[in-house]
Amino acid sequence: MSYRVKRMDPYWIKNPILPVVAIAGVVAALLLIGRGMVVPAVVAAVVGGLAVFFSTQPAVSAVLGTLGLLGGLTTFLIVPSTQNAGMSLPLRLLSSILFTLFYTVLMDGVVLLVAVLYNLFAGAIGLGGVSLDLEEDGGGSEAEA
Repeated sequence: MSYRVKRMDPYWIKNPILPVVAIAGVVAALLLIGRGMVVPAVVAAVVGGLAVFFSTQPAVSAVLGTLGLLGGLTTFLIVPSTQNAGMSLPLRLLSSILFTLFYTVLMDGVVLLVAVLYNLFAGAIGLGGVSLDLEEDGGGSEAEA
């Protein structure tokens, strides 16, 4: 059996306002941090990040969060660089958690952007998509014994 993937759907909450909120949050955070307004910039970034997080399927976010946690623990606890070597243990743990959150939201955004571009090229424009060749199971259950 051969199937062609025409559309990728990593979206969880499909409200059209969420991408607008995400983009507005990022733009506002960048503008506010440029003016030295740190607290409002952090609030705007959190709002934008939550919009991205709520737009993505929980399984996608969980996978990316696990990769972010592994990366954060490796960077700050297991093999710290010379820049991180002087940090205390609680600060290293906090850095690992923040790295995990930032990585998860950033990669969720990348997955959503890739899905939009794939759907545009494969569906709307009509370029070829990913093909899957599947074969049927040989039969019989291996659990029977």
